[in-house]
Amino acid sequence: MPNSFNLKKWFQFGLISLLIVALFGTTMRYKIAFNFPYLEQKNLLHAHSFFGFNGWISHIIYCGLAYIIFPYLPVAKQKKYYFFIAANLICAFISLVAFTILGYKLIAILLSSLVVFVNIFFTIAFIKDSKFLPKENTSKPWAIAGLLLNVLSAVGPACLAYIILSKNFSHNFYLGSVYYHLHFQQNGWFFFGGMAMVASILPKNFPSLKKYFNAFILTVIPAFLLSILWAKLPTWLYVIAVIAVVIQFIAWMHLVYTGYTILRKEKINNTPKWVNIFFYAAALALTIKFILQTISVIPSLSQMVYGFRPIIIAYIHLILLGVFSLFIIGYMFYRKFLLPTVVLQFATISFLIGVILNELILSIQGFAALTYTPVPYINEILFGVALILFISILLVNIFRKSSTEINA
Repeated sequence: MPNSFNLKKWFQFGLISLLIVALFGTTMRYKIAFNFPYLEQKNLLHAHSFFGFNGWISHIIYCGLAYIIFPYLPVAKQKKYYFFIAANLICAFISLVAFTILGYKLIAILLSSLVVFVNIFFTIAFIKDSKFLPKENTSKPWAIAGLLLNVLSAVGPACLAYIILSKNFSHNFYLGSVYYHLHFQQNGWFFFGGMAMVASILPKNFPSLKKYFNAFILTVIPAFLLSILWAKLPTWLYVIAVIAVVIQFIAWMHLVYTGYTILRKEKINNTPKWVNIFFYAAALALTIKFILQTISVIPSLSQMVYGFRPIIIAYIHLILLGVFSLFIIGYMFYRKFLLPTVVLQFATISFLIGVILNELILSIQGFAALTYTPVPYINEILFGVALILFISILLVNIFRKSSTEINA
């Protein structure tokens, strides 16, 4: 088994990152609902999103990939992964401060670009060491694809840096760069990296994931076209985008049906049944994501959706909170990096409820925005939900030490 004690600490440190993400989210919601003159809202937004991507989800996936490969590596070869994980977190924290104080300025962008170099070195090391993984290891292709797509996603921020340096602002080029980065992070790095972690915990009697991997890896790049339908793409590119999205939808629905049929008969790792709620909730959120993605191939609907900020925010939170954050919590219980004590059960279920409420209210706000219908006290309600998320993850961080002591 991997050096789980050290990795456990790194996984648990990620919960501190989630707490910081929640703190920034709560602060922004407070600024919108009430009078809080300190700190620039845009700066907080850039810091919140960057740290959520790199200090939280990317950090956990790095830890997850290290956990997958460690059993096949000597201790000497494991050390560099601890260095990469620590370096990514340090860069994420430095960038958090830079974005909070300076906003999206050149210095902050240059500091944030340090995580790209960490990713490149991690990718090179993992691909090189992947030769030690058994041929039948189902996580390997997902992990390598995710890491390469993470490197590919860096083109987006590089384009944004070019826009700032050259002062040659093009609205379409700017939006395209933002959506490019979001796509290859969320649908590339996070999805494939997350699937590598999923593959590592599936029972041995689970069918091969190869056909699903092939479907998603072949469509991940053309699926980006869906994010820029507003740019009035040629018909042939639109057709490619539609085909890619439909293939992804069919592949995912088939995987969900197959997986549910098998996993409902399995008793997983002596984990309490309530922990499976997080896996089911994450799978449901990802299913909703694929449904919405498929529906959005309608050009008029795509232009309308991408033109309303509340809808975009709801969609991003669906992926980052509903899919990945809930999956990570379930995964940490499964791996026993968190033990299911009564307090942690209450805190994590409370977090799950907060995620659901957050998504429901953001959806209401988004649909109301389509008809320009004001929703009374919507900002105050969203602040209250953000507070639930923050307090829940605060409790997890406070009481996770007790589970560590029990496990020790």
